[in-house]
Amino acid sequence: MHNHNTYDAIIVGGGISGLLAALTLGKKGNSVLLLEKTDALGGNCRTYEPEDYPGWRVDTGIHAITDLIYGPLNQLKHYFEPGKFPTFRRHYDYYLRKKNGLEKFPSTLPGFLKMKALPAKDKVILARELLNAVISRAIFREKHKAVYDVISKYRLSKKTTQFVSALSYLLSGLSMEKTSVSRLLDGCGFSSGGKRGVIGRIAETAKLFNNFGYRSQGYPLGGIQSITDGVVASFPKKVEYHTGEEVWKIEKDETGFCVSTPKADYLSDKVIYSGEVKKLPGIIEMPVEWSRQVKQLEQATAMTIWLGLKEPMTEFNYNGSEVFCDIRDSDKELFYWLMPVPELAPRNKGLVGVSTIIDPKNCRDSEEKLLNTIYSLMPAVEDNIEMIHTQVMVPEKAAVSLNYFPSIKTPVNGLYVVGTDTDMRSMGITRAGYSVLELLKSL
Repeated sequence: MHNHNTYDAIIVGGGISGLLAALTLGKKGNSVLLLEKTDALGGNCRTYEPEDYPGWRVDTGIHAITDLIYGPLNQLKHYFEPGKFPTFRRHYDYYLRKKNGLEKFPSTLPGFLKMKALPAKDKVILARELLNAVISRAIFREKHKAVYDVISKYRLSKKTTQFVSALSYLLSGLSMEKTSVSRLLDGCGFSSGGKRGVIGRIAETAKLFNNFGYRSQGYPLGGIQSITDGVVASFPKKVEYHTGEEVWKIEKDETGFCVSTPKADYLSDKVIYSGEVKKLPGIIEMPVEWSRQVKQLEQATAMTIWLGLKEPMTEFNYNGSEVFCDIRDSDKELFYWLMPVPELAPRNKGLVGVSTIIDPKNCRDSEEKLLNTIYSLMPAVEDNIEMIHTQVMVPEKAAVSLNYFPSIKTPVNGLYVVGTDTDMRSMGITRAGYSVLELLKSL
């Protein structure tokens, strides 16, 4: 016979959005039960030791946390217990990797025009379109034009087309045809996406000429796990969590919700679902049109390869990350995003993570191409490798596309959704944080 337990709120899913929801609701005095189907909390917000390489530690994917100054983590900071909020080192700049070294990725329009990586004619065209896009967004709130629709009007060089394509995949996980101009503006730092009112948005166009780069981005010392650990360590006594307990069914009647797992039934008048929204209709009856819309949400698959270096290399002696996209050979990937993470390496060794978007059906081929790209640009890396650890994952529950995104409130009264398929601002942990702030407003 099942045990019946009653809570003020039940949270389904123990990724970072579910954990933050549990923390905030618990601190507001609610009794909370969080149910996670795997044996570990955190989802993609985890750091672990690869089985075959004791002493090495890697994050689940590469992370540069955005909007640290005014964004959601800073707004949620007061929910953490004293000393439990992570310390971040600043992620200073992004770079373009070329065979003769690095070129800083520009954060202003004049800087973009001086960039050496692209032909002069193409830079003028892109700069003009960038200016038009920022002004159109500021005045008319135009958001949903595809990047491809903008650049396809011109005969841009192959190098420039690859560059724009790489940025699209990097910032949305999708192609130019499915990536909005708005997402590129936000991701490249030319717009925050958070200003409200015409005057505020127009004032923000000054960022095109006077932008301080990526000063609001950072990396948590001790690894991405420190965010998960800080949240869990800050849980009040009213927050209970179960790992290894998958939710099979959610039922709603006039008295509230019954959340069923193989181990027990749990009762509550509020349920917050933090898994993939497109899977929600599989465990609770939802309106047909809503179910149809969420099934349209698109996902991207990322491959991250962690390279453990026998000793640190001067090629990675910078505090930030790099992108390479000028690929001509068929045995190399279209682009990569690489980030040195020396904090996780054993003493006197080095660690870099390199990631790209892949076709999940061709994992082995993608791994070979990604490694070949790194070795061709920096041949010294290949002879300096002590550890290779590959991860294949879905970095976001939904890629930022031109399609429909659900709101925090669902059509079922008392049922809410949070996570990276419910908010389009920023990426990863920051995006999950925004969704939790919207949840608190809805409640």
